[in-house]
Amino acid sequence: MQKILRILAVSMFVISCSAEENNKLDFILSSGSRNFKSTLQNPTHEIQIIYGEIVGDSIIHHTYGVNEKAFFYPASTVKMPVAFAALKRAEEHNISIDDALVIDSTEIYPRNVHFDSLFQDSLRLRNLITKIFTVSDNAAYNYLYGWLGKDYINELYNGFGMQTRIQHQLSENAFGFDPRSNNYSRKSRIITGRGDTLYQSETRQEFNYKHDISDQQKGIGYIDSLGNLTNNAFDFSKKNFVPLEDLLTTLEMAVRPDLFEQNSTFNFSQEHNEFIHEVMGMLPDELPYPYDSLPDNYVKFLMFGNEENGSIPDNINIFNKVGWAYGYLIDVAYIQDNENYISFFLAAVIHVNENKMYNDGNYEYEQIGLPFLDELGDLIHSYDSNK
Repeated sequence: MQKILRILAVSMFVISCSAEENNKLDFILSSGSRNFKSTLQNPTHEIQIIYGEIVGDSIIHHTYGVNEKAFFYPASTVKMPVAFAALKRAEEHNISIDDALVIDSTEIYPRNVHFDSLFQDSLRLRNLITKIFTVSDNAAYNYLYGWLGKDYINELYNGFGMQTRIQHQLSENAFGFDPRSNNYSRKSRIITGRGDTLYQSETRQEFNYKHDISDQQKGIGYIDSLGNLTNNAFDFSKKNFVPLEDLLTTLEMAVRPDLFEQNSTFNFSQEHNEFIHEVMGMLPDELPYPYDSLPDNYVKFLMFGNEENGSIPDNINIFNKVGWAYGYLIDVAYIQDNENYISFFLAAVIHVNENKMYNDGNYEYEQIGLPFLDELGDLIHSYDSNK
């Protein structure tokens, strides 16, 4: 049985090679509305799109504007590979996702965390990963980043041939981190259900990114950490970066491992495979207060990001991760329609920053970004339903 060809060790992203297949996405996009096509054709939006068409036991990728060396800020989408890395490390050390995690203090950034106020429970991998996918919680990501350390995270994905660069935590309640703290793993303890305690010492992280990335100086100005206007380009060279192809491949490996050779995926246990599908398909109303009042589409941009009531039909399941920051909107998704018996992958990024200023909070997410991603999802869903 022909499996999807993946040679991740040499960073090869498989795309259909025939002219007919390469033009398929262009054909689909050409049926969009006037506003959609105007947005698509505007180079300031830096749009990249990958449609993963599932054909038998293969994925055929159709692309628009994809450039693995062109920088875009991945925002919260980096939480997805970190969540999967946490599951991988848990398996390597025979740790249950229900074991208790204690993050101890460090000299660089003192903190001691052992309790999850949302779930009124000990800090557990299960709940941290749940919050990452249902409400894109920054603190949950930071706890996992600190537990794993950036060396483990990046070496895991670079080992798959990806160009992942995850090297900093994300702000919590408008509070940033001393950059030095990103370069140390956290002292931590895992208290297992067997009564064992596993210790991890704070260690210096030495990850050094080796890939060439272009366009990391952007815009005409920015607001600095003190609230002052600086009339220079904003430097993204110290920020996280994951190419869109790598984000999509990461999702594909996790939610459809059956489409990969065994040695080219995470090779998660059945328990963790089932957990990934469960948690990525959850909606906010399945969480405790106050998140239970958030709409279905809170972190679902493709197909539903621009819906006024925010509801998602029962026949649609979306397993995804979104991100939004610095004017970038990203969604990487596996979408199932159980009524029409279709499923497909779709990943897209759009940049909406008309004034070319960063950190001023003036981005066109609602006016341009969400309507574009909503219609993009509809176009692909319609095509897949009628082909």
